[in-house]
Amino acid sequence: MGKFLDMRTSQNASLTGGITASLSTFSTSPSLIGVIGLQTGSVSQPVVKLDGTMEVGVNTLTPYTVTILFARGSTFPTSGTRIYTAVYGIPTSTIGPDGVSPTIGDMILNLTAADLLAPAATQTIYTMLAYASTTATRVGPESFQGIAQNGSLPAGS
Repeated sequence: MGKFLDMRTSQNASLTGGITASLSTFSTSPSLIGVIGLQTGSVSQPVVKLDGTMEVGVNTLTPYTVTILFARGSTFPTSGTRIYTAVYGIPTSTIGPDGVSPTIGDMILNLTAADLLAPAATQTIYTMLAYASTTATRVGPESFQGIAQNGSLPAGS
């Protein structure tokens, strides 16, 4: 059984539509979504669980992909150690039967990963980054959280 060490949250936006205009567009360069620092008291081999959520707009003309990644050790988008990467396909929205309304709205993307190679450190920085295959819109909500425990996972996990 593990022992709780720390839990942190980086909440960029709590609601749909909560992203400010200056942050709403992101493209093929990684955009910083959240940063947390987990304090693990220099224990060896802490188990770290990371969760992230973001909502993106659906384009009516072109499908695209959104790549979300978790990294350890830096707040800069191009450095640090990548812990986990996931790619989501975002479909196009089609026009509804009334000829105006789209039949698909925005999409919420959720990601959960574990860092089983976390270092023995007083504090470890984690970042959530995202980029799209073409210019896309961040809608919100956006949230990134992590929890650390001392102790290994059961065999077979």
